[in-house]
Amino acid sequence: MTNVTVPGAHGETLNLNYDTHAGAVLAQQIALAIRSGLAAHTIRAADTADGPPPSLPLGVNGELVVSKTGTTLAPHGYTYVVDTAHSAVIYGSGDANQRILAGSGNLTYYAPGGSGTIVTGGGNNLVNIASSDTGSWFIAMGNGNDTIRALGSGNDTISLGTGRHAIQLGAGQNFVETSGTDTILASSGRETIDASGSNGSQLIYGNASKLFFVGGDGPSSVFGGSGSDTVFGGSGRTLLYGGSGGNNFLQAGTGAATLFGGGDGDQLYAAGDARQALHAGSGNETLFGGFASGNDTFYGGSGSDQIFGGLGRNTFVAGTGAATITASPGSENMFEFVRGMAGGRELVLGLTDPSQVLIDLVGYSEHEAMQALAGQVRSGGGVTISLSDHTRITFQNVSGLSRSNFASSREDEDCGEIWRSHGMSGDR
Repeated sequence: MTNVTVPGAHGETLNLNYDTHAGAVLAQQIALAIRSGLAAHTIRAADTADGPPPSLPLGVNGELVVSKTGTTLAPHGYTYVVDTAHSAVIYGSGDANQRILAGSGNLTYYAPGGSGTIVTGGGNNLVNIASSDTGSWFIAMGNGNDTIRALGSGNDTISLGTGRHAIQLGAGQNFVETSGTDTILASSGRETIDASGSNGSQLIYGNASKLFFVGGDGPSSVFGGSGSDTVFGGSGRTLLYGGSGGNNFLQAGTGAATLFGGGDGDQLYAAGDARQALHAGSGNETLFGGFASGNDTFYGGSGSDQIFGGLGRNTFVAGTGAATITASPGSENMFEFVRGMAGGRELVLGLTDPSQVLIDLVGYSEHEAMQALAGQVRSGGGVTISLSDHTRITFQNVSGLSRSNFASSREDEDCGEIWRSHGMSGDR
């Protein structure tokens, strides 16, 4: 906890406590500006304990000390507000370049307009920036539990501590840095949210914004909405949905992760050795596992997809569209087809021998594998099989398939048994 001293309205010294380094540094800068302005007679001070603040002469700024618990309306010209009350409700002046200092008490601040800086200590605070406000704000909170509605169209910067936060953003270009647990609702602007220093959970709704998000050590859930998003997962559990605007870039972190494409042109990346799942959406998408060494599952979609397996154990689940799969011959690769979810075309590259192929048929008749084998077509150094739902699979550079390339699947079967039936380790 850092103590910052600020001159009061009657020559006294006011003490404000800050529980973050960034908040203390900003508060010291604002306190210095107040001290210098009072000495140069360019700032006049008033205290709410003395009644309503007086009007200011032209060209003079005001320092308003809010020492009484209750509601205060800051008149125009009082661009510096120092809150020492245990609990205060303050309506800002609407001026440009407002400077609001609050210590460890609970602040509720309403900004009808203007711009400025708000710095709070470790209280539980509510900051509301009106949707009609076009100004930009720098909001630095402490380690309390805070609610911020920065609804204007200005470009806002928000720094959050280790508490629990509910954040709503407007139409501007906003930057949020957090060390806490957050629920953040974006709007239609461009948002950058940095949670890399957080151990808390993150719940992010992108809506129509263009979102850039970096996760931390805690779990993260990101829902892209209708925008186009760039998301990097952290070491915690991660759930990522790309926006329906397409051209999303979704990068899993090192923790367990599930990624869903949202539109056309998406790129989804697995990473690390944890179990991860990448789901293509309805557009033409790229799923890439080359950075990953875990047990990863790649789901084709309804578009035309490029899918690249990882270095660990890969499961490729067919969709209704067309997919080109590049699988590593040094990895364990399973190709899964689920009746009712397949029906598309798959071209498998990268394999060199039938022993590298394991096919899992889910929901098909017990005779499906034998019928597929009976109808297999060898051409151009590869082999193509067809299923009863019109799914077609071509394994390039594989000479032919046999019954040993199929694993019988039941809904209640342990997936490890499927691997063992093919002579592979079932260990996870």
